[in-house]
Amino acid sequence: MILFAVPSMASYMHADHVIVNRSHWINDCFRLLAACCLFFCAHSIHAQQVMMNSESFTVTENMQYSESDPQLTLDLFVPREPSEPVPCIIVIQGGGFKSQDGNRFLPFAEYFASHGYAAALISYRGRPKYTYQTTIQDVKSAVRYVRHIASVYPINPDKIGAMGRSAGATLAALLAVTGDDPVNDNKNQEVSCSIQAAVAFAGVFDFIARFSDSSHIDLQPNIQEKIQANGEWIGASFSVHNKHWKNASAINYLDKNDAPILFMHCKDDQTVPWIQSQDMFEKMHDLGIPSDIFYFEKGGHGFELDDKELYLHPMISFFRKQFQSPSS
Repeated sequence: MILFAVPSMASYMHADHVIVNRSHWINDCFRLLAACCLFFCAHSIHAQQVMMNSESFTVTENMQYSESDPQLTLDLFVPREPSEPVPCIIVIQGGGFKSQDGNRFLPFAEYFASHGYAAALISYRGRPKYTYQTTIQDVKSAVRYVRHIASVYPINPDKIGAMGRSAGATLAALLAVTGDDPVNDNKNQEVSCSIQAAVAFAGVFDFIARFSDSSHIDLQPNIQEKIQANGEWIGASFSVHNKHWKNASAINYLDKNDAPILFMHCKDDQTVPWIQSQDMFEKMHDLGIPSDIFYFEKGGHGFELDDKELYLHPMISFFRKQFQSPSS
């Protein structure tokens, strides 16, 4: 219970100034009333959010998943009282390979949790201060952490997935195709960082082709700005022969044992050409990796569709198929 003290009129009365001080008293009372209204409105909204979340899942916030940097945290969303340990999806926000806190992708984490999956909404480090090796290490550390705490939370450590959009899709795909490969990952190898499935919205999977293949170049304006931005993250000037541009490209790690990936891309995307998803999917298909792809004629890079279920439903159905649960 919270009490607010109303100012005493007596404290404002001083002989010759009763009228002026009475005005001050009234003004202070109005200020207090306004503050009370703001306080109770804010707490009412917060209570509604907690109540809505608590109906189907719980959230544990700001869990530090790596000792490399105290800012490397995740929020863990877990369904309430599942009948068995559930799969967990690493939710990776995009943003031009810059450092991210994950907050914009909160709706994805809530969507997974409300459909019976655990979700880890992660932060990670990126440009301009950090290059791709550090970013990859961060997302792998997040996977390891989730797998490590699976004995404490109702998470199935053998069913870890990842989803992301744009740069987040690039990272989700890299998780799917590099697994426990020590390349770009010199952290603790005792806990696996492999995942079993991924969903990638409008990601870059072949940085070399993006800036050297005319079919890719023709679909994206401002090509020099993109080369500069990607080069800042990769840490090298662009060259088709540069090992770092190759190492940052998921397509160069593919083999038949990789985790399945669902690709989704809008054909009017002028930030990342949709052929990136097509080329990656076709190479996975040729290797016999059970993956899938969805195209949308309109929607741009941010999937601005009238009905979000057009891409949310295929995403959840893909994970359900790969993990064979949960059914609801």
